[in-house]
Amino acid sequence: MISRDSSFTSRSYAIEGESGLPDKYFQHSFANGMTLLAEQMPGMQSAAMTALIPAGSGTDPDGATGSATVLADLLLRGAGNRDNRALTEHLDTLGLQRSSSVGVYHTRLGCAAPADKVIASLDAYADILLRPTLPADGFEPARQLALQSLAGIDDEPRQKMFVKLREIYFPWPIGRNSLGSKQDLESMTHAGLVADHARRFVPEGAILAFAGKIEFDELTQQIGKLLGEWPGKPPAEMKTTPATQTYHFEPQQTEQTHIGIAWPTVDETHPDYYCARIAYDILGGGMSSRLFTEVREKRALCYSVSAGYASVRGIGCVMGYAGTSNERAQATLDCFLEEVFKLSAGVTPAELDRTKVGLKANTIMSSESSGSRAGAIAHDFFTRGRIRTIGEIKSGIDAVSIDRINSFLKDASRLQPTIVVLGPKELTRKA
Repeated sequence: MISRDSSFTSRSYAIEGESGLPDKYFQHSFANGMTLLAEQMPGMQSAAMTALIPAGSGTDPDGATGSATVLADLLLRGAGNRDNRALTEHLDTLGLQRSSSVGVYHTRLGCAAPADKVIASLDAYADILLRPTLPADGFEPARQLALQSLAGIDDEPRQKMFVKLREIYFPWPIGRNSLGSKQDLESMTHAGLVADHARRFVPEGAILAFAGKIEFDELTQQIGKLLGEWPGKPPAEMKTTPATQTYHFEPQQTEQTHIGIAWPTVDETHPDYYCARIAYDILGGGMSSRLFTEVREKRALCYSVSAGYASVRGIGCVMGYAGTSNERAQATLDCFLEEVFKLSAGVTPAELDRTKVGLKANTIMSSESSGSRAGAIAHDFFTRGRIRTIGEIKSGIDAVSIDRINSFLKDASRLQPTIVVLGPKELTRKA
């Protein structure tokens, strides 16, 4: 661990097993608990920033679920001496590609542009984080947008099914919909939201990650001047309760049935993480996957089927989906589960090699995007407490042998999946 201090001396570090890398990785911790990360990407003219603020949906106040989502909108409606329009025009003038979102643990702000424009935007982002105006006349539009998004889920059966699957699979409130509930959104007040901002938008646990054409010492100095004195108490603690439900039927008169399936696997810090990533890509990761080949192509049971690794910090799982006609729904569920349980017999060398090539290709492609890398190193630090290099990821994929992955999969037949069915008819799971 790097001790916290108020100086601006940066520390670069080499990842174990890596030497002579063209990319350089840096980390600095400030006395207020904020962490600055960076990856230098030689030859690039762009840069990107990802800011993770410990104000996610999992710590929304009781009776005010959806607060983080409304706050994420309200934050961008004026900051410092700029009102809503002035702030938007300033960031537009810089040519920033901007994003914001709310996850379980964090509110995320991001931007990407030519490197000098990203650096020029930092004073505005410091205002957004420390001095948002949170205008009263912007509260109602922000709340109404959240209510509209929540209502829109009913018109998207697949999305509605996944909302319910996450809700019953993950411990509460990890699986809670970040949009909150209609009742809580309707009773939300501007004053309550302002108080919530003061409580949760704090530097302790905040992560700022940059990637691209950056000079870390200069960046550290500037971030220190802008955010080094950001005050605040430790972030709110998230208390969880275990999930208890493993099946849910959501009746809805639709022309299709939507099936969601989730089951546990290792988390991202586990030594067998790369085994899990590869195994479940073989199962459901694309047009050559077992699910696509068997359930869709050979048996023509569904129009869409997939499965893949998913996680939140400390929890690994697989999320699967099948969309099918109502008449073929039961056969689709049966065939899907059959393919999941057949994994215990192992995968073939050809499947392993093909999937490893695909994962490494995706890794290389993401390494060429400053935005992807800024997000990845922020995620890695929060999840693992450190940054993974592209070389480390490729080495982890390469290290998965046929014996190792098949040993990992030998207990697949004992899995107890959580199932959500949305459609006009309830389905049953075979014993």
